[in-house]
Amino acid sequence: MNTKDIAYFIKLTEIKSFSKVANTFGVSQPTVSFALKRLEEELGTTLIVRFRAQKTLRVTASGQQFLVHARRILDELKVASQEITDQRLKHLTLGLPPIIENNYFPQIAKALKQRELLRKIQTQEAGSTTMLTELRSGEIDLALLGTISPLSDAEIETETFGRQSFAIFVAKDHPLATQKQVRFADLKHEDFVLFKDGFVHNQAVSLLAKRNHLKPNVVFRSNDMHSLMNLIANGVGIGFLTAGTAPVRSDVVKLNLADEDLPQFIVSIAYRRTHVFNSLQQAILDVIRQTLRGDERYDTVQQKG
Repeated sequence: MNTKDIAYFIKLTEIKSFSKVANTFGVSQPTVSFALKRLEEELGTTLIVRFRAQKTLRVTASGQQFLVHARRILDELKVASQEITDQRLKHLTLGLPPIIENNYFPQIAKALKQRELLRKIQTQEAGSTTMLTELRSGEIDLALLGTISPLSDAEIETETFGRQSFAIFVAKDHPLATQKQVRFADLKHEDFVLFKDGFVHNQAVSLLAKRNHLKPNVVFRSNDMHSLMNLIANGVGIGFLTAGTAPVRSDVVKLNLADEDLPQFIVSIAYRRTHVFNSLQQAILDVIRQTLRGDERYDTVQQKG
């Protein structure tokens, strides 16, 4: 089965025009037509029905079923190509969300440096939600992820090593700063400064907001934790971060949340089930595991999907 034929078919189901598909790929219209014919002959079924008078087409039930597998085939080929390239370059690409990077990576980096492996990793920083997407697509080999519930994913293997609650951060001169804890419902009139999309913190905020029947007033979003801390310190808004996050500035105060059944920030090592670690990558993974096991927060129970 020709992968180009599959690519033409997928695009054809999306834009429903042979001529537009041909233009997209820079080929002739008959090339697209012959590609569809080859697929239908191989599969022994009709995938697309053309209505020439109306200049439209319809994807059959068989076509819809094949489309699910066709997308998966091309995705797997893309990931395989990425993994092979990574192995040839002899490095490991590690995804690190900012909060996890600040809390855990210094110890990992020290251990990797001692074994002369630190130069063998490349890091990418983004929120956990973004990191999970990049992990699935093969853009990174390994990630330290945060979730608010154990990850259940047929493609991803996880090993949980830490759990934290969430907390509210306010300026030292904020009226709430004298309190040791606060309920989320009491924050309905507050301005928030939060992370941008792609951070699991937003899922926790949405969950608490829904439970308390309120809509947080978000005045600014950032990808940088230090930027958020500066905004909090200057009274621009209050922040929502993991309880293990150090305020960094003396003019920022952390308040525990008094709500019952709070969502937790679950931190895990994550990698694709299909990824075959070469000897170098395996050595790096082993050092990361050993370092995290040395931390009292490490949970030795592996979450199998």
